[in-house]
Amino acid sequence: MTDASDDRVSRSRHERELQARAEAEALLEEKSRELYLANQKLAQHTATLEQVVLERTAEMRLALERAEAASTARSRFLATMSHEIRTPLGGLLGMIDLLSMDEQDPQKLELLNYAKSAGVGLSRIVNDVLDFSKMEAGVFLFEEENVDLRALIESIRIFVASQEHGADRKVITRIADNVPKLFLGDATRIRQIISNLVNNALRYSNDGPVIVRASARDHAGSLLLRVEVEDFGVGIAESEIGNLFKDFTQIANPLTAAAQGTGLGLAICKRIMNGVGGTISVDSTLGEGSTFWFELPVEVVTHPDAQGLDGSTTARALPPGGITGRRVLIAEDNLINQKLLLTYADRMGLKADLAENGRIALEKFAPGKYDVLLMDVAMPEMDGLEATRRIRDKWAAGQIPPILALTAHVMDAIEDEARQVGIHQIVSKPIPFEELKQAIETALSPETGQVPPHREAPSAKTAEHPAAATAQRIPDRPTLATLMSEEAHGKLFGIFGAEGLADLASKFVSDSNERIELLLAADAAGDTYEVSQQAHSLKGASITLGFDEMADWARQIEHQETQRHNASVAETARRFQARLRELQAVLPPA
Repeated sequence: MTDASDDRVSRSRHERELQARAEAEALLEEKSRELYLANQKLAQHTATLEQVVLERTAEMRLALERAEAASTARSRFLATMSHEIRTPLGGLLGMIDLLSMDEQDPQKLELLNYAKSAGVGLSRIVNDVLDFSKMEAGVFLFEEENVDLRALIESIRIFVASQEHGADRKVITRIADNVPKLFLGDATRIRQIISNLVNNALRYSNDGPVIVRASARDHAGSLLLRVEVEDFGVGIAESEIGNLFKDFTQIANPLTAAAQGTGLGLAICKRIMNGVGGTISVDSTLGEGSTFWFELPVEVVTHPDAQGLDGSTTARALPPGGITGRRVLIAEDNLINQKLLLTYADRMGLKADLAENGRIALEKFAPGKYDVLLMDVAMPEMDGLEATRRIRDKWAAGQIPPILALTAHVMDAIEDEARQVGIHQIVSKPIPFEELKQAIETALSPETGQVPPHREAPSAKTAEHPAAATAQRIPDRPTLATLMSEEAHGKLFGIFGAEGLADLASKFVSDSNERIELLLAADAAGDTYEVSQQAHSLKGASITLGFDEMADWARQIEHQETQRHNASVAETARRFQARLRELQAVLPPA
């Protein structure tokens, strides 16, 4: 009896265990399935998220490229407009200068003075409009250089006195002793603001002096420069002061009974001050006069040998014996400017030779043949920058005289490229006679002549006798430092050290060689998009490592500009490859 009962208990327990196990297995299977489905869902979310990130990244990259392209297009448009307007205007003003030099009839001289005043006024309007357009396009740049405020203000005073509207007026300058001899700033923009304020003071006053004051005081560990321009003219009503620095705003001038200019002068001054961290304003009483002022934080230059860029007129060294008889090669395609520059050269006593474009200038140039080159930037067949680059590639530095670039472009647009190719100085059109003469004298002076400031100086033997130098010159062995820009090498060397930088350059060579092969294949297949993409990558890497020339070649390919430099895409790419081989040769073996 007991055995049967125990057997039933055991069977019942066994069945419950089986049922429990089945339920547990079913639950486990259900949870496993839920976990599996959850993992699947998570994987789908991950894939979707990655796709969204990729799409957004691509959209942002495309938007960035479009923004960069738009910015480039705006810069080119402004540079083109500047060139197309300033070139004929420069020719016009130059011809008036030449006619005035020879004219003896007082009545004709008076008419020429009127024409000159109208041309200068037009030039000022053009400059205002171009500056304003550059600011609107976000391509208005500021420089930092040594500024000698005393020399700068004195040059403005002398210039104003030479103009018709300032000839019978007195401009008084009062510079406090605490104004530093030199400070860091943008001399061109500071001059632009002070000139604008002084010209306004003359326009809105009939008599009395115009007083230019400058002082400085301590400010946040440095100095705060304050410049004031005071006149005793018509003054400004308090209700109008609020609109004074707005775009296209002019205050009625009862002295002329007519508005003059574009109404952009003070607006540009305010934008410049905003750009350099300064402030500008005015204190005025209607009927008594106005005092316009600006304050600007500046960093004092303490180096005792530093020279103010705007104080160069009085400190400028002249070439021994002057420039009479010196030989100059003028590369200029515009007929008006050819005539102007040749006449200028004749008046200076220079022996001039003319080249109609950069290619002809390259053919005519030979070491020892010329003392200075005047190279227009924009010319057909070969522009001035490319001609300069080829001259420097062909001849040693000691065999090349100073090269002055003449340009009607916006200065900012070509300054970097001009520096890269070894231009000695840029002279902006329209070019007054005295300004060009001074630039040539400066270039030929013993202190600045023969050696562009950014190029390595030739050895003494090379400089003394070019011909002898040709026979005896031992080519300098390039190094990684000389192939990179000085700035990039300094920065990257500090981060990576010599060994790390060499390794980085080696990777650049390897990657670039692969990209060049892809680029050449795409070019052969007519795939311009792929060509542009590879060139863009090459440009970015080259810029990062400071290989400026390679960056420029890549840029030419990317923007389909190689034909402008008389080369195909393939030829430019092979030039890039050749430079990679030079770079590889200076790197330590892997």
